[in-house]
Amino acid sequence: WFGADHEIVACETFAEVFATYAEGRADAMVVAVENSIYGSINEVYQLIEAADIPIIGEIKLTIAQQLIALPGATLADITEIYSHPVALAQCTETLARLAPHAKLVEYYDTAAAVEFIAHEGNPQFAAIASRGAATRYDLPILEADVQDSEHNMTRFLVLSREPSLQPSDTNRASLVVTTNHQPGALVEVLQLFADAGINLAKLQSQPIVGQPWNYKFFIVADGDRESISKVREQITQTGHVAQLLGYYTAA
Repeated sequence: WFGADHEIVACETFAEVFATYAEGRADAMVVAVENSIYGSINEVYQLIEAADIPIIGEIKLTIAQQLIALPGATLADITEIYSHPVALAQCTETLARLAPHAKLVEYYDTAAAVEFIAHEGNPQFAAIASRGAATRYDLPILEADVQDSEHNMTRFLVLSREPSLQPSDTNRASLVVTTNHQPGALVEVLQLFADAGINLAKLQSQPIVGQPWNYKFFIVADGDRESISKVREQITQTGHVAQLLGYYTAA
């Protein structure tokens, strides 16, 4: 999304990404929000809502996961497989078939998991990560493309307040809608989008902290700024709350 002219500030957790931006140590953030196998990453949605930093872009990447081990190691040798929990979840069925005896161990990052097994030097340890990580740490790929589906894609969002990065032409927006929790409230909100001819690419409920069994709804709406802005105003006028998370161009 940024091209080659940028400096990457690496973080160990999603929360650290947002903290790094808040402290002024980064000009923008790129965070994963959804995977076609794993589903939505709820923590990130909550962080985006709380941060009040506009979404300015979207990227979708095809993800190929590799089982990486030390030179000479075999599948029979592997007793522990390290990776980020989302990456492990993308490979659960394949790993159960290839290495049913191996324990899956959550690590904060895929590439860092490869660094870890390289440093440990234990032939019983393996990691799930990309081909680039295997090349970076000069370790062989024991089994290639171990994701459970060939259609494995991850959706990322770009966030920033930097004026020079703000998009001019947009065709998508993300919002959080909190209804008034009356019968038919969600239907009323959805009908407003339908009447405006706006397609909803995503609708996901999230519990409201401190209000058990009440929910808010994260919405991805496809349409121009003017149309979405009008619907947002209508939602507010009908007694609901609509927080805009950002306008951007669909990947």
